[in-house]
Amino acid sequence: MARAPLGRQQLLDAARAELLEGDGQVDLHALKRRSGLSTGALYHHFGSKAGLLVAVYEQFHAGLVAAIADDTLPADVSWAERERLRTHHFVAYHFGDPLAELLLNRIVREPEIAELETGGLTRLTAAAGRNIHQGQLDGDIDPGIDADLAGACIIGALRYGIAEQLRRVPRPSTDEAAERLWNVIAGALTL
Repeated sequence: MARAPLGRQQLLDAARAELLEGDGQVDLHALKRRSGLSTGALYHHFGSKAGLLVAVYEQFHAGLVAAIADDTLPADVSWAERERLRTHHFVAYHFGDPLAELLLNRIVREPEIAELETGGLTRLTAAAGRNIHQGQLDGDIDPGIDADLAGACIIGALRYGIAEQLRRVPRPSTDEAAERLWNVIAGALTL
């Protein structure tokens, strides 16, 4: 992955820190102080404060997509084993990023972020439907299940299930959370 221009990355890093410290809010004066850059740099790189939030979300989502990509999973295992591992990667990514809870529970309400999330969920849902259909073709999943509907339900369960588990006090371990989510997936697909 190409490295972002220095000022841009400084602003992204400062925004992540400010979001965490500000419980989902970014104060421009604090952002300038933390990044050591001017408001002009913010507008140059992102166009607006909303554009900066969009970039933070896009960076988070790109990391998630990379964490659960097919090339991170073994090819020589059953569909269920591979997808159980993918679920674990999904949970580990969210639990490993301190910004995940804010992004999924608070920042996602920002209109620009909500629009991005909708697009991201749509792409993940389509990929899940194709994946389930392939599992049906391979004989691992009941062919009577509507693959596209199951994909939509599973992505919805993952999205809202991980947000709920991130809010829990005490937070479950990565293994516990992944197993809980996998049980929902396995149940939906009658595995």
